[in-house]
Amino acid sequence: MTTTHSLPTPGMPLLLKSAAVATWHELPRVAALGLLSLAAAVPLAVSLLSAAPPWISGVASVPVALLATGLSAYAAAIARGEKPTLRVGLRLDPVLGLSLSAIATLLTEGIALGGAVAIAATVLAAVALVLAPYALAYAAVRGRRGLIAWRGAAILVAFRPGAALTVLALCCIGGFAVVASAGTLAVVLPCILSVFACAVVGDLLATIDGMSR
Repeated sequence: MTTTHSLPTPGMPLLLKSAAVATWHELPRVAALGLLSLAAAVPLAVSLLSAAPPWISGVASVPVALLATGLSAYAAAIARGEKPTLRVGLRLDPVLGLSLSAIATLLTEGIALGGAVAIAATVLAAVALVLAPYALAYAAVRGRRGLIAWRGAAILVAFRPGAALTVLALCCIGGFAVVASAGTLAVVLPCILSVFACAVVGDLLATIDGMSR
């Protein structure tokens, strides 16, 4: 089933603005999901600050990765113009979430090994960073669960690589903003970026579907 967004589509800036406005209208529930995500990130933060082995950090990242799939489902509903309940944000995709955590752990381990392995792992990490936001958004917008989301993400990135890089760049900027705000923006910013990513993916899917008719 193809589900597209109801946000305006003239360009990336307007999509981002619309995502922020749409998220603001759902602020209480968005804040609740954000606080839940922050709580889930505590074990990961502790493991990173204590320089724990990568596999421990990998295990600690599982709750965050799982909640990211739920947040994407919630964001996709907002992008469609709906008013989702908190239950939507708790519809987790275990397979996709675990794959995100496993990929991050394996690539971190590879980079730590140094040499040619580290170079290969770094390249793969860059690819994974581009694909991950699209995989989450594709799974939420299309309603496709599991590893098939990675295939969908790869197709969309190949179709419009510039859009994927824009989404990634905004995610990186958002990460810096969260750090600069001492974590305050982590309550709402991830949802805004997720709504934006879902709107972009919905737009791309609508374009591809239109071309195939």
